[in-house]
Amino acid sequence: MATESTRRPPGPRGVPIFGSVLDAWRDPVGLLMRSWQSYGDVIGFKFGPFDYVALNDPDAIHHVLVDNAKNYTKSRNYQGLKLVLGEGLLTSEGEAWRKQRKLAQPAFHRERLAGFVDAMVADTRSMLAKWKEIDGAFDVHDEMMKLTFRIVGRTLFSADVEADADRIGPAVTAAIRHANDYAEAIVRLPQWLPTPSNLRFKKALAELDAMVLRIIAERRKPSSTQPNDLLSMLMAAHDEETKDGMSDRQLRDEVMTLILAGHETTANLLSWTWYLLSSHPDVARRVRAEVDAVLGDRAPSIEDLPKLKLVKMVLEESMRLYPPAWAFERQAIADDVIGGYSVKAKTIIGISPYLLHRHPRFWDNPEGFDPERFSAARSEGRPKHAYLPFGGGARFCIGNGFAMMEAQIIVAMIAREHRLSLVPGHPIELDPTVTLRPKHGVRVALEPPAQGATRSATLPAATPPPVAIPLTT
Repeated sequence: MATESTRRPPGPRGVPIFGSVLDAWRDPVGLLMRSWQSYGDVIGFKFGPFDYVALNDPDAIHHVLVDNAKNYTKSRNYQGLKLVLGEGLLTSEGEAWRKQRKLAQPAFHRERLAGFVDAMVADTRSMLAKWKEIDGAFDVHDEMMKLTFRIVGRTLFSADVEADADRIGPAVTAAIRHANDYAEAIVRLPQWLPTPSNLRFKKALAELDAMVLRIIAERRKPSSTQPNDLLSMLMAAHDEETKDGMSDRQLRDEVMTLILAGHETTANLLSWTWYLLSSHPDVARRVRAEVDAVLGDRAPSIEDLPKLKLVKMVLEESMRLYPPAWAFERQAIADDVIGGYSVKAKTIIGISPYLLHRHPRFWDNPEGFDPERFSAARSEGRPKHAYLPFGGGARFCIGNGFAMMEAQIIVAMIAREHRLSLVPGHPIELDPTVTLRPKHGVRVALEPPAQGATRSATLPAATPPPVAIPLTT
């Protein structure tokens, strides 16, 4: 295919040897935005010895993720995630990934998801009860991290992990930051070197492994009954040829992947949603009115979710502005042509939903917070790959239905009881590592819920927080 074009993607020249890597470290989002404005939707970079092409066009993205997906594998930068997740569903490739995906898929069918609602409601209700004792401001991001961590433990592994939350939260943060730093490094130091970073990571990983292996060991104990959850499905799986079951190491990688992916991204989505709703009280009032009309005083059920239309649109708009999986990559196996440009084998392909979701060709007032843009009428005709909060192609996030159901339930239950008011002066900044976190958390105070609905309007954006985005995650 490469013979169809000899044009290389345009982009900044950078400096000898280093290319644009120093600019990316100093001001990555500025580099990306300036390059997009100067060179278009297919941009070529040199980051040290590596060729990197950033795509910001749905057709070009569709080519990589769907039309010619067999030519692309996860990039070298996923080696950072493998330090934490091993060969789990997120990082594995080829036939091993297909087997893992096939095995895990039934756990996320709608019928199975319906059985998770009670646990989600119970854990959210427990958190709200504890909030009654809060006097003053608190970090709602920390609360969302703990809540989604408890929910993923109960629903996917039938394990009570609440006692681990305070210890595991910092360990997850340290592990993710180390994985990101390793991915960004041009020269990667061996993990056995006793550097401060390696030692911190080793300690964090030991905390995570101890929890996961404890869950596995408890489940392996003889019992007359076994929960019908994802862990039981994984433990019952056997290789079609050897008939061997999963080793503790294989189970560890799958459980670690689902714990981190199943709570980290949803917690970030919820945190940014509370930031946006606090910044736009008109929408917060309309959300409360919808929840009152649909639920009244009762707990939400899975049948209620299609009726909570505004809640869903708010979450979709939150993911547009602040996609938890803000960037992902592929690497070319053989030469290809993308958007009319020649791309050589081994080139890293970068796709940033954070950038794509701000493309004015597909989004009116791209920086504005406008949930109604996800109404059926206004979504008509929008290219499928113009909106990628859960990725695309065959590796579309397996847990998207789980995450959206969980987020709708949590937002509805909290909005009915409280209005979360941002603490004046608290800095809101992006912390884009493997996921897109609020760097300093989101400090809020609890107030009575906003009463009544006001007329629908397209709302202006809050002042965008300053952002620093690494290009290789």
